[in-house]
Amino acid sequence: MSIVYSSLTIIFEAPFYQAIFERRVGTSYEVAKVNLGTSEPKTTRIYSLIINHWHEIKFFRQDSPELEVKTKRINPKRRQRLAKKAIKNGGLGTKAQIALQRQLEQFKLSKKTANRRQKAQVAQEKFKLRQKKKLEKHKGH
Repeated sequence: MSIVYSSLTIIFEAPFYQAIFERRVGTSYEVAKVNLGTSEPKTTRIYSLIINHWHEIKFFRQDSPELEVKTKRINPKRRQRLAKKAIKNGGLGTKAQIALQRQLEQFKLSKKTANRRQKAQVAQEKFKLRQKKKLEKHKGH
């Protein structure tokens, strides 16, 4: 039986509010970021995001054997103090920032390779069309 630990952090990075979802399953760490808009999100909006749109959230997975999952239950008041402290010190944990940065880099790289392939394909088609026109031009004479 595997235990899943998850957390939701809502931060404000001007001009947008963003929801950072983190979850741990065994030794894997997954993170996702969702833009909530420019106005402060209401509790009902957050609940509807979790309940109705959970399957649409794309998590970025990072496997790491050194990642330890805490099995000890944390007192709610202590958890609240830790959350306030995290918000005061910058809000987002460094592990989540690193994972989101890697996700962004992988997305950029995949998009770049797709664009490169598409440009090469278009160039090949243009070349074939020019060759065809050249052959047709010289056939009749």
